[in-house]
Amino acid sequence: MAVRWGCLRSLRGMLGLCGPLLLSLLLLLVSLPLPASAAPGTLQLSLEQRHWVDAQAGRSFKVGFDPFAGSDSFEYRGRRLGLLPAMLEDMSRQTGLRLTQADVGGWDEAYRRFVGGELDLLYGVNQTPERDRIMRFTRAVQQYPYVVFARKGSQVQTLGDLDGRLVGFQANDFAIERLAQEYPNVRFRVQTFGEPAEALKALVLGAVDGFVTSGGNVAIEFQQQHPNVHVVAQIRAITSDMRFAVARDQALLAEIVDRYLAQRADHLAAEAAQADRLYNRKLLQLSEAELQWLDRRQPVVVGVAEDYLPFDYFEQGQYKGIMGAALQKISDTIGLNLQIRQGSFDELLKQARAGQVHVLNMAKTDERLEQFLFPRPISTERDIIVGLKTGSPVQDVYGLEGKRVAVIEGFWHEEYLRKNLKAPLIVKTASIQESLAALRAGKADYMIENPTVVEFYINGLGYSDIIKRGITSKDSFIYFGVSKSQPELAAIMDKVIPLLDFETLKFEGVQTVPSLVHADQRHLLLMLALVGAIALLLLGVTIRTVRKLILQRAQTQFLSEREHLLYTDSLTGFHNRNYFSHRPEAIGISAFPQAVVMADMNNLKRVNDSHGHAAGDALIKGFAAQARAQWPEAEAFRLGGDEFLFILPGIEPARAEAELAALQQRCQDSRIELPGGGWVHAGVALGCASRASAQQSLQEAMAFADARMYAAKAQFKRRSGDLQGDALQPGSSAHLD
Repeated sequence: MAVRWGCLRSLRGMLGLCGPLLLSLLLLLVSLPLPASAAPGTLQLSLEQRHWVDAQAGRSFKVGFDPFAGSDSFEYRGRRLGLLPAMLEDMSRQTGLRLTQADVGGWDEAYRRFVGGELDLLYGVNQTPERDRIMRFTRAVQQYPYVVFARKGSQVQTLGDLDGRLVGFQANDFAIERLAQEYPNVRFRVQTFGEPAEALKALVLGAVDGFVTSGGNVAIEFQQQHPNVHVVAQIRAITSDMRFAVARDQALLAEIVDRYLAQRADHLAAEAAQADRLYNRKLLQLSEAELQWLDRRQPVVVGVAEDYLPFDYFEQGQYKGIMGAALQKISDTIGLNLQIRQGSFDELLKQARAGQVHVLNMAKTDERLEQFLFPRPISTERDIIVGLKTGSPVQDVYGLEGKRVAVIEGFWHEEYLRKNLKAPLIVKTASIQESLAALRAGKADYMIENPTVVEFYINGLGYSDIIKRGITSKDSFIYFGVSKSQPELAAIMDKVIPLLDFETLKFEGVQTVPSLVHADQRHLLLMLALVGAIALLLLGVTIRTVRKLILQRAQTQFLSEREHLLYTDSLTGFHNRNYFSHRPEAIGISAFPQAVVMADMNNLKRVNDSHGHAAGDALIKGFAAQARAQWPEAEAFRLGGDEFLFILPGIEPARAEAELAALQQRCQDSRIELPGGGWVHAGVALGCASRASAQQSLQEAMAFADARMYAAKAQFKRRSGDLQGDALQPGSSAHLD
């Protein structure tokens, strides 16, 4: 105890001697001015700007904003989140200014209070010449193209459809004047609303015909809140620029905020991505279990199978192709920790069954449903049946009975064939290229595959002799299979996938996979190598030959495409009148006896007049589909607007009337949905004549069939004359025969 008291007395004595010296040093340090680099954060400001910031000590700058601004500012789980709150917090830390969000009820209120001097800054305001007179603007943090909302089923389907109509806008929206300037041919009337919710309600009730507003992810929320409205146009010429504005006399404040935005651009981009992810979690209404799963950030092991272009492709540790683009979009939308693993499909499937791979692109089968969870499909394309041009068309999988079908080892098609055919003839291959080669070599008659995959390989390899010969009715959509050990992941993916656009993913994904070497190009390169090895002197001749071949191939392709466009009806895919007029030698030379059928559609003019030409086109396409399904081997022509010719090979006269009755029944049993709502039957008048041989004139047979068709049409008009005043309304359940 004595020692302890002695130490304390010694320490007190030392403090007594050093105290005055330490106090003097402390006062000296406090009196020295701080250099600019010693300011809060790392933002580089000028001396004038730093002095101005120091002079604002204790002042709070209030920031006005649109509280319905999507991921920029939103309420979620009891907190105000988004890019703006994160940005103001970081800006305060970096500049030394104290920036706080003002409590505002909507954009109109924020704008009025800012103009009235109650608020110091306004976020999300677009720059206009009028506003330049009273405000100063910073650079844009983000830009969102404006969009046009309309009621589903209404006549507003494009931006131009707003002409002459009443259009809703938010009050004080610069787009009111800007839209009129950018699109002077669209003359609309304006109705303003204080909040988007009011405008959307008016749109649903029909009080306005359209609503023009800033886009971005808030547009998705609007559509979820109001299922009866949708986006019909994106106006890229008009963007909502998320800028800060200050009063005209606050030049230094504008300079400081703008300097912050420039120097912290990378940080703000990361904050914006995080804000989007949090906003999407709110938008998708994720459950608490799903949110906790995301918060754990556990790795998601993704399998990438070899040789399934353009859907799956692995390069330098990255998942590319269409499914790679889809999974990356899902990850960007919601925030996933992805780990990519490559291997053969069989290997990855075994690992997935063992729970070592969590996500794998796979077909959905009964067996796999017991082992995996399947979120909704990325693509709803059904598999098609392909074969040589010289092969016969096939009606679904049942037409493959007795045919040799190429199947890739381990693919689900083998199970599909064995369950649907009595004795399937399966030719196993190692890849899609091998299956296609088997078709061309005559070792297989058909193969089944996804249409996007077939298109990629046939076009890339130049296999113009292989075409679509039929379609399957099987659910062969493109799925991600998810391990049953990850139910939260499967549920999250199921909610995100509806936000994806397959055509956009298809375009982006195909750009990331390697191009295939065209078969003709491969042969040409081999020839060049051999010629070069034999004699260098022949190189010039070879180059000229190759150029000539390429030119001829290009010319042949051009002529082929031109002939297709010239002689094919774009709406139905049938031969058109040009083909009938200019290619008589190629018409009606199929097997005899033949049935020559003339067809004239009923009520096409009535549908066009009542519901527009889009509805009429739907009626024509629907009838063409039924005719092709009934007579897949017929020579089919669309000779006019509603006039068709069909030449049925191998049809005896006694059977012809039954064929016509079968088509009539098929049309009667099918319903064609109209674009504006409602439905119709593809009613048609038919007349038939028979040709026993090529010596009998096709024109005479057509004239006889035409007369019988008009007699049938006259009978129809007498029968349905009392219905001519009826009008089909969108969404009704009435129909037209």
